[in-house]
Formats: sequence, structure tokens, C-alpha cells
Amino acid sequence: MCDVAASDHNHLHLNYLTESYDSLLNGWSHLKSGYAFCNPPYSRILPWVKKAREAADHGVGTVMLLPVDTSVEWFNELRKLASEIYFIVNGRISFVRADNKQKIHGNNRGSLFAVFNPRSFGECRISCVNRNDIFDTYEKIKDTIPDPKVSTVWPKQVNEIFDSVEFSKNLTIEDQTKVKQSINKMIIDNLPIDQINNATRFLVNRMEAKR
Repeated sequence: MCDVAASDHNHLHLNYLTESYDSLLNGWSHLKSGYAFCNPPYSRILPWVKKAREAADHGVGTVMLLPVDTSVEWFNELRKLASEIYFIVNGRISFVRADNKQKIHGNNRGSLFAVFNPRSFGECRISCVNRNDIFDTYEKIKDTIPDPKVSTVWPKQVNEIFDSVEFSKNLTIEDQTKVKQSINKMIIDNLPIDQINNATRFLVNRMEAKR
């Protein structure tokens, strides 16, 4: 599991990718398997829908939380690219402020879940799910959900480079994530391994010095 459109302040999972990684540019197929969660900026939804389909084609599923608007281009594409669409009925989703974690009431639109299943083929299945059923299910299973491990997000090469740098594990979890995001981007950009190692040492030393 990974939150692929997050920040250091609003992520919903310990494993997350921020704007510095740029999921729209780099995608999240590097997760290799499992599912990602994505609540993208609502001002630019279509590119995220296409990236989710791309990830599914490479074996990584995505669950997207999106607003309901059946009149726009991105929804028409969503019907073609997603495996399943669930309209949330009998209530609206309340979002949470990143700074104080308080609920923001007054959402003026409904919401839907779009599922991109890498093992599902054929036409998109569209149905409804009751908002109260979602909350009830979460209450039943929340205590059984295991704590995620940050290292499970990254390819083996990212962890190898990170672990090879002295003092890297002394960093906070948030700073470790930032360094690994940078390593992964450099690998995607096909930079020479020596350059990646040097850049990683520089980042770790700079972050360690600020502590």
C-alpha cells in the first residue's frame, strides 16, 4: 500500500510519495505489486487516471477517491480505463485539514471510488456503496490492519543505495522517505550509479547536520 499523491502533512499511509517525487511524471509502477491509494488534485484528474491505468498494466493496482461529475471528459475516460467504479451513496465524504486534522464539513459534491485492478479485464463495472457501510467495515477491521513498513515501497536497488550511506538510518522516517524518493527518481532518470551514491551521501549529510 502506498499513498501516491500526498505530502509530509496529509498522507494517509506511512508509505507515501510527495510532490518532490512527482507521481505524474514517474508513475508508481516501481511498487511492483499490491495497491496504491490516490486522491489526486481535483483540478487535474485525467492525467492521474491515465497513470493509474499505466500502473495497472504493470501489475500495480490503484484505488482512487474522486468527485462525482459524469459530465466531464475525465469521467468518460475513467469509464474506459477503470475496472470498477463505486458511487458513494447515502452521504458525502468529509475531508480533513492537513494542519490540525479537523474534519472539513460542507463538501458540496458526492464522491466515488475508482478501482484499477491489474487482474481484471473487460468492461468497467459500475455500482454503489453505502457510506455508512464503509465506515462500519473500517471500524471492524481497523485493529487488524498491520503497521506498514516504509522499506516495502522501494525497489531493492533504492534500499541498497540508501543503506550503504553512513548515518542514513539516523534520519527521521520522513527524511528517510525524502532521500529514498530522490534515489528512486535518479534511478528512473538513468543517472550513473556513482552520481546517485554521491548525491545520496550529500542529502543524508545535509539532513543529519540540520538535526
